[in-house]
Amino acid sequence: MRALIHHRYGDEHDLTIEDVAVPEPGPGEVRVRVEACGANASDWETVTGRPAYARAVAGLLRPRGQTLGSDVAGIVDAVGDGVTGFVPGDAVLGDILGTFGGFADQVVAPATMWVKRVGAVDAVVAATLPQSGTIALTGVGDRVRAGMRVLVNGAGGGSGPLALQMAKAAGAEVWAVDNAAKLDLLRRIGADRVIDYRAVDFTTLPERFDLVLDLFGTRTARRVRRVLAPGGRYMVVGGPVPVLLNLLVVGAILALGSDRKAGVLMVEQGPRRLVELMTMVADGRLTPVVGEVASLADAATALGRMGRGDIPGKLVVVPTTHRG
Repeated sequence: MRALIHHRYGDEHDLTIEDVAVPEPGPGEVRVRVEACGANASDWETVTGRPAYARAVAGLLRPRGQTLGSDVAGIVDAVGDGVTGFVPGDAVLGDILGTFGGFADQVVAPATMWVKRVGAVDAVVAATLPQSGTIALTGVGDRVRAGMRVLVNGAGGGSGPLALQMAKAAGAEVWAVDNAAKLDLLRRIGADRVIDYRAVDFTTLPERFDLVLDLFGTRTARRVRRVLAPGGRYMVVGGPVPVLLNLLVVGAILALGSDRKAGVLMVEQGPRRLVELMTMVADGRLTPVVGEVASLADAATALGRMGRGDIPGKLVVVPTTHRG
C-alpha cells in the first residue's frame, strides 16, 4: 500500500509517498481502509518540528519514518483477536492521535479509537471532525451562552469555522480573526465582525470579550487579559512553548483574586464526542467547511499550503483521485 512518510523536519519537501507493507491488526486492533483523513495543525507542526513539543512523539532530532494523519474516516477491512462491536464493512470514524498513520491507503489502530459513522455523513465530511470538532466543542460549544461576545483567533482553518457556528447557534456575537484571504469565508458562515490579523492586533481593540478562543497563541497573559470582559476567559490551543508557559504560569498568577482567566485549553482527544459531532452534522446544526480535498499523491504540497495559511477551511486527504 501507499503511505506518506515523514523523514526529516523541514517542510513539505521532506515528505514522500512510498510503498509499504499492509499492516496487520493485532489483538484488540482494527484495520481500516482509509477513505479520507483530515489534516490538522498538529500534522504540520510535526512536519516542521515547531513548536518544540511537536517533536515529543516523532523524535527529538529526527522523525522515525512516521506516517502522520489522525482524523480517519474509512471502512473496516479486518479485525484482530478479541475485537467486538466492529466487523469488516463497517463505516467508521476515528481519532487516532498518538497512533497516527491516516495519510495512507490503510491504517491499524486500537478498536477503542473508532466509532461507527452516523447516518448519511460521508467520509470527507466526517474526517473534518475529530480533532477540530472536539476543540470547537470543548472551547466554545460547552461554554457559550446567548448574549456573549466571542472572539476566535485563527478562525479560518479547521476548528475555527466549527467554533464560530457553535457560538452563533448559541446566540453569541462572534468576531473572527485570520488572514485577509480567509475573511470572506468567515463572513459567509456568519461572523459578525472579521479582522485581518496582519493589519490589526486584536489585543489592542477597545472592545471586551467574554470568551477568546485562540487556536495559535503568540501573546502573553498580560496582553490577552486586557481584552477580557469581567468574568471573561481566554483559552489558547497551541503556540510557541514560551507563550504556553507564560499563559500557564503568569496567567495563573494574574488570575489570583480576579475573575478574568487566561490559560491553555485542555482537550480530551479520542472517540468520546465523535458521535455527538456527526449527529450535529447529520441534523443540520453544524456544517464543516472543506477548503480542499487533495489526493494522497498531492498531500505533501497541500499540507505546505495549509501550513502557510493558504487554505480557507479544512484540508482533507483522500487516497483516491482528487475530488476538486
